[in-house]
Amino acid sequence: MLIQNYVFIVLLLSTLAVFCYRLRGNLRFMQLGKGDEDVRRDAPFSRLKYMLANGLLQPKMLTDKKAAVMHYFIFYGFLVVTWGTLETLAQGIIGYDMRALLGEGLLYRFFLVSQDWGNTLVAAAVGYAVARRIFFPPPRLQDLARASRIDAFIILGLIFALVGTALLVLGLHAEHGDALFFAYYLTQPLHTSLSPEGVQLAYRSLWWAHCGVLFAFIIYLPFSKHQHLLWVWANMFFKSRHSSGRLRPLKIDPEAESFGTSKVQELTWKQLLDGFTCVECGRCTEQCPAAATGKTLDPRTMIHHLKDAALDTKQAEPRPLLGEIVTHDELWACTTCGACVTACPLDIEHIAPIVDMRRYLTLTEGNFPPQLTDTFRNLETNSTPWAFSSATRAEWSKGLDVKQLKDVQRADYLFWVGCAGSFDARYKKVSRAIVKILQQAGVSFAILGCEEKCSGDTARRLGNEYLANMQIEENIENFKKYHVKKIITGCPHCFNTLKNEYPDYGFQAQEVLHHSQLIAKLVADKKITMDKEASATLGKVTLHDSCYLARHNDVVAEPRTALPRDNYVELPRSGKAGFCCGAGGGRMWLEETSGTRINENRAQEIIASGAQTAATSCPFCMTMVRDGVAALGGQDKVEVKDIAEIVVGGLPERTEDGKIATKASTV
Repeated sequence: MLIQNYVFIVLLLSTLAVFCYRLRGNLRFMQLGKGDEDVRRDAPFSRLKYMLANGLLQPKMLTDKKAAVMHYFIFYGFLVVTWGTLETLAQGIIGYDMRALLGEGLLYRFFLVSQDWGNTLVAAAVGYAVARRIFFPPPRLQDLARASRIDAFIILGLIFALVGTALLVLGLHAEHGDALFFAYYLTQPLHTSLSPEGVQLAYRSLWWAHCGVLFAFIIYLPFSKHQHLLWVWANMFFKSRHSSGRLRPLKIDPEAESFGTSKVQELTWKQLLDGFTCVECGRCTEQCPAAATGKTLDPRTMIHHLKDAALDTKQAEPRPLLGEIVTHDELWACTTCGACVTACPLDIEHIAPIVDMRRYLTLTEGNFPPQLTDTFRNLETNSTPWAFSSATRAEWSKGLDVKQLKDVQRADYLFWVGCAGSFDARYKKVSRAIVKILQQAGVSFAILGCEEKCSGDTARRLGNEYLANMQIEENIENFKKYHVKKIITGCPHCFNTLKNEYPDYGFQAQEVLHHSQLIAKLVADKKITMDKEASATLGKVTLHDSCYLARHNDVVAEPRTALPRDNYVELPRSGKAGFCCGAGGGRMWLEETSGTRINENRAQEIIASGAQTAATSCPFCMTMVRDGVAALGGQDKVEVKDIAEIVVGGLPERTEDGKIATKASTV
């Protein structure tokens, strides 16, 4: 027995040495990345709480309930059978089992029951996982690379062998057969056909087989994509505490030769940690609008690219990250909608490396799609993506008695109109609708007029941080000049930028509201009321959620507040699981040249809902949904309106003395 213990200890130490050596190697790959400008070590107790809650409860797994049940059985079952693994290690090292610690009574019987059920449930879940991958794989698992599929089957095979041999060892060794249901019946044929000496020999043989599988599992794990079991805890702990819609600022050093990311060493350590954490489950790809419409971008593959690039550095001639491992088409296909980030159960942050690489292409190489040339020129000369003079920025407000801050100096709210609300012919009507709501509710507000510049959203997401900085600095200068404290926006992209990104540049507003939030607040305070008869004329109503409201900023309920509930229908993909219109991330200014059009995919769903009115809350969404509906021939079936227009259409007009007059006309 002593010799066997020595052999076991040598094997165990050798296994742990290989395990630690490989983990150390992977950690070194992550350390190739640079420091992260984001503070990821703040609020350690909140981070720890989040890590434990999400690491143990795994709420995002519930989006696929069958897979979630399977995963929960494996995960929680593994936590239970780990105690049996500790017993195995104790037997190998010192020759004692759990009876030495728990005694022969109730505690030991409970331990046996937990191991019996734990191992069995894990085996059943693994069996289901294997059958699922072979016979009825979900779409997100059908296009996995061959190496990834083999890796999954190896891990599942090792887990099945581990719990299977554990059950056999348990059934042959334990004397409390009445405490074991599955292990007892599994080993009963051996008990009845073998002599006591034969049973003991079978037990020792299976015990060594179990140890062999355990050692093989430990050695293989850090070579596998399933090493996420180890890295996910750090990934959750160091998750950004900012909104997912916020881009970290890029410091523009005039003496720098390069900006953005073009090689592994310019990625952050967190981005490389993401690469090694990814288990390639495909939930991000399943939700990605670019992947769903046949574009080259696959969020799962993009994150895997980061890991590949790190591993490639050990080659004599490593492949370039940008241009060979990651293609330009992949980068420019992203709408930054955040569907990938929301879907990922491991808290991987997909958008940051994509935008960082865009920054390199735009700022360092000047290598961006030709269609953006005019967009950047307009932003630089007119402070708007459109070719309109900034001198005409306030013309939309003629006849509405809208004050400008330069004339009144102070107002409770700055109404941030945005470029679309100022220049786009269709969305100017929405700006007028918002103004009518504010005036009807008696809200004190003013606009910047010609002093307003683009918020910087478009330039930042297209990688032109230098241009965005110019606009942001001018806007902040005006905010400070006029002592702006509270802001209402007509655009979710402006809302996100002003709320989540301007603090990085030295301006923190007391309150930033999207107009849907303000409308919800006014309705709750009974400052405005809706005419039910006017709402009935809309027919059946549905809502297309803006990604920069619902996903990036958790604004889901407010846009629905103003919509009639009696004839409202929810789209299958809605709220945080909504489908992108295709215009975010600067894609508003780029044509789709591959696959099918994202907005037509969404429009098809809207038409199929039977809705006569499609409500939006974003200028980009309004344009894309209208164009998508028209492209499918549904313009006579579905009318696209902003929620502000719907509210104004149902507001009663008031006379000068405040009494209700006739119903307000639409804008």
